[in-house]
Amino acid sequence: MPATSAHETHAFIEQLGRLGIEKDSEKRLALLRGVADLYLSRTVSPTLAEEYLFSEIANAVMRKLQPHQRPQVSAVLSDSERVPHSLVMALASDADIAVASPILSRSPVLTEGDIVALAQASSDEHLQAIATRPTLTARVTDVLIDRGSNTVLRTVSGNAGAEFSEKGMLNLVTRARDDDELNLALADRGDLSPAVVDQLNALICARVATEAEGGEASDAVAGLRARAQALIAEELRKRKANISSTERIIAAVEAGTMPLDDGLGPLLAGGRLLDVSQVLAHFLRFDRNFVFQQMAAGEINTIVLAFRALDISYAHLETTLALRARKRRGGEAGHSVSRQDYEAINAADAQRAMRFLKVRMTVGKAPPAEHAA
Repeated sequence: MPATSAHETHAFIEQLGRLGIEKDSEKRLALLRGVADLYLSRTVSPTLAEEYLFSEIANAVMRKLQPHQRPQVSAVLSDSERVPHSLVMALASDADIAVASPILSRSPVLTEGDIVALAQASSDEHLQAIATRPTLTARVTDVLIDRGSNTVLRTVSGNAGAEFSEKGMLNLVTRARDDDELNLALADRGDLSPAVVDQLNALICARVATEAEGGEASDAVAGLRARAQALIAEELRKRKANISSTERIIAAVEAGTMPLDDGLGPLLAGGRLLDVSQVLAHFLRFDRNFVFQQMAAGEINTIVLAFRALDISYAHLETTLALRARKRRGGEAGHSVSRQDYEAINAADAQRAMRFLKVRMTVGKAPPAEHAA
């Protein structure tokens, strides 16, 4: 064993021993944070024995900390991929939402199966934390929609990285029947299917007619409702128009009357990230919702390879990444790809990478092993 690794192991075991016998609450907290720092920053991966010891002792110490101290530990551990799975699950299912929330909203250790199981058994506050994760699969959002309050539904509807099944979207529309804020959140999403758009539009029209007949609301409330409903109707009208224009672009590219680059130009100019995703998905033979999730919140490398596989110009890639950063409120400033690096990628290699990703996704549709990465 290299000297550095041996020293790290010795320091880690020594700190664990001190942590296990410390009686003072403040010292326990300081020691636990110190041990966590050692565990997460080591140059070599922990052994199974070290992982087990850290998880067992951390869980035991967490139970002895004061209520106001426990969320501090959870926050420190929430972003690391190295935290033992058993410890992450214990923290994520903690009854104190202040402890559970950082893990539920950010931890990369949680698998899709973990999140589904937690969502099926947790409180509404826990569901709200899950709804803020950077990406959410349709399996997860189905549970959030079935169990969550309207507050949870508004949050997940406004999450650009959330994927929805057709059933989930239709259930959302049903739940939005008496919630103007949820209606607006849904109308603002770019990934509504035509069936969902039609149902949401019918719902809005029915509400307008009912309220006009009832005349129960004050003039001020009625005015606000009318404005909200007009905004929703306009968003739905735009979405239907966008769907039609995107279908025309795809048909023209397939017919050979329009280069793909020319078709993407007006979509990018209009900030239509979903419609760009639909075009890419069609020609890459991927699911549209998967491509949109990657465009909105996935790895930039995946977007770069997808563009290169379709021989899309660097200018369009640059515009796409800038649009994505704006939609994510500038959270990716500085994350870009140079023209030289982009054009150095072999298009055939990028196409092979896309085929490999498709195969991996197809295999991944089989029931996953428990806690599989």
